[in-house]
Amino acid sequence: MNTISGFDIPSRQGISRNFVFDVNSNQTAHLDAHPETSSLSSSVCQKSSESLHLVVNETSLACYRIQEHVNKTVPHLKSTSSQLDSVKQNIEGAGFDLDYTADFLQKVDIIPELQNIQAWLKNALINAGKIKDLKDTSSPT
Repeated sequence: MNTISGFDIPSRQGISRNFVFDVNSNQTAHLDAHPETSSLSSSVCQKSSESLHLVVNETSLACYRIQEHVNKTVPHLKSTSSQLDSVKQNIEGAGFDLDYTADFLQKVDIIPELQNIQAWLKNALINAGKIKDLKDTSSPT
């Protein structure tokens, strides 16, 4: 039997007790102590365990924790929401611009004035090229 010994713990009456623990045992170590001390210590353990259980499971404490979480996360969520709203507005604006541009490009071919302007520009470029060629050929070099 592996044992650990040599723990001298003074008791309330000033008499020290020697405790022996069995290392290989799966059971709780048996302490050779006064019954009064054992009952007091178990009472203290039970009461402190109940107190901890009450504090941990207190509903007002849970509500406080929820409130803390909400107070930390809501400002970030609000700023993110406003950023998403502005991005949404920008995307909608770009979509409207694309729709108007597509409609205009479909109508460009139908407008006769624009076709006339396009023809006049082609004629102007051709005539400008002819004038340049005439100046190049007529100038003495």
